[in-house]
Amino acid sequence: MPEGRRVSQRKNFSENRGGLVRRLSRTLGAVTALSLFGASVASADSLNMLVWEGYADASFVEPFKKESGCDVSAVYVGTNDEIFAKLMAGSGTYDLVTPSNDTTMKLIDAGLVDPIDPGKISAEADFFPMLKSPPWLSKDGKTYGVPYAWGIIRIVVDATAVSEPPTSLAFLWDPKYAGKFAMWDDIETLYEAARYLGIKNVYDMNDEELAKVKEALLKLKPNIRKYWTTAGEMTTLLQGKEVIGGNAWEETLVKLRGGDRKLLDVVPKEGRGGWSDSWMIAKGASSNACVYKWLNYVSSAKAQALGHAVTGFGYSNGKMVDFLPDDQKKSFEELGMTNPETLKTVSWWQPVKQRGKYLEIWNQVKAAQ
Repeated sequence: MPEGRRVSQRKNFSENRGGLVRRLSRTLGAVTALSLFGASVASADSLNMLVWEGYADASFVEPFKKESGCDVSAVYVGTNDEIFAKLMAGSGTYDLVTPSNDTTMKLIDAGLVDPIDPGKISAEADFFPMLKSPPWLSKDGKTYGVPYAWGIIRIVVDATAVSEPPTSLAFLWDPKYAGKFAMWDDIETLYEAARYLGIKNVYDMNDEELAKVKEALLKLKPNIRKYWTTAGEMTTLLQGKEVIGGNAWEETLVKLRGGDRKLLDVVPKEGRGGWSDSWMIAKGASSNACVYKWLNYVSSAKAQALGHAVTGFGYSNGKMVDFLPDDQKKSFEELGMTNPETLKTVSWWQPVKQRGKYLEIWNQVKAAQ
């Protein structure tokens, strides 16, 4: 899920997002025998991945290992900066990485990833139109990744805590909600403050605009109970009624749906941010026989349905929803994820020229008393 889902060092997925809807993923057990490979592999090769939590969950990794003969090892990350730094420091350590769309070009320009052969991805024809060779994966006529998961940064609030559903981000700043919200420890929260102020391009703000955003974030701070770093943490805060809302990923809504906490999925007039993660081949790893087997596997509608059961995210294959159980399909539709037009309504993350300045301001806000 989308610079990105920040925490300096993720715990194992089973402790965070991995506990997320694991029981739901079990309901797809009958689907896991995916015959995507015509013949077994004689020798057991391996893949080393640097990925977001949930992107190497056992519910869909085990069927791949059985079908392909390839072993899989995954290291979980919490930021796109971490992906970049680890690739820079450990050339040859990883085969596949899953950066977000605001970071992919940085990896391409740095020569840290190999181009892919789209002709080897059989399911690409079923991808949403805007996720077929998107601009953040294309350079000089070459394609450098396979689109995978995508999502919208949700604004949620307990339905019983508001007199009517909010239509603006302004409710987050209402003094009557002091200590009632949890916000993501990520510069996406900075983007949201910029949208609240009416700034047009939140990814390319000048110093004057950034100063205004800092002021707004400092005014918001009394309302913040905690800055969360994982979806599991935000889910726990809401479940335990420690907070009434904040920003969240889809998986928090999926996890809490049907419980005693009735959450509103606020669609603010100022807009919402969105991200798209892709599988990219680390420099020199294209020769690994398991790489394209995995890319084809995770691009299939069946495998992405297994992924959705874990994360609640949208996925690149438009046919994925056909493989969801009815309860998951309903949830997915309620989040607006089955409509291709949804992809056109979000403010997709973009590279930030003054990223260092943005992060400096964000850290200053968090450190302020």
